[in-house]
Amino acid sequence: MDRQEFIDRVMGQEPLLYRVARSLLRQEADQLDAVQEAIAKAWAHRGDLRQPQYFTTWLTRILINECRSIRRRQARVVLVAEDWEGPEESENPWASPLDVSSALDALPEKLRLPVVLHYLEGWALRDIASSLRLPLGTVKARLHQGRKALQLELEHDKEVWHS
Repeated sequence: MDRQEFIDRVMGQEPLLYRVARSLLRQEADQLDAVQEAIAKAWAHRGDLRQPQYFTTWLTRILINECRSIRRRQARVVLVAEDWEGPEESENPWASPLDVSSALDALPEKLRLPVVLHYLEGWALRDIASSLRLPLGTVKARLHQGRKALQLELEHDKEVWHS
């Protein structure tokens, strides 16, 4: 794959890459770093891609690994703000509106990734299975579990919001 073809393919996938990074990392700077690093790694290892039709899956897999690497590095550093107010101390804990993205953020990564890739990105189940290196049945089960967990989270938020 020559330089221009690589650039064209990456540019076509850039919105997807940022959405996936956003679903895995909270800080925008980390999201940008992850996407840039994934693209750099993909360029360096472009010869490893055996089937060009799976470029998107391959690049997304690199990005997911990079996001996980960033999260592991962050887990080693624990910063605690001394003046942080917990929800029970806050003046109005119900001040923010019901937010599906926060419910998605509450999902564990193993459930969040298939949900984001399938429902928000429109990926086929087989492509998700290939990208995450999981059996198809596992992807289906995680989608089911993710939907149930989202439903519970949103119902809980709704109850809290209306009480």
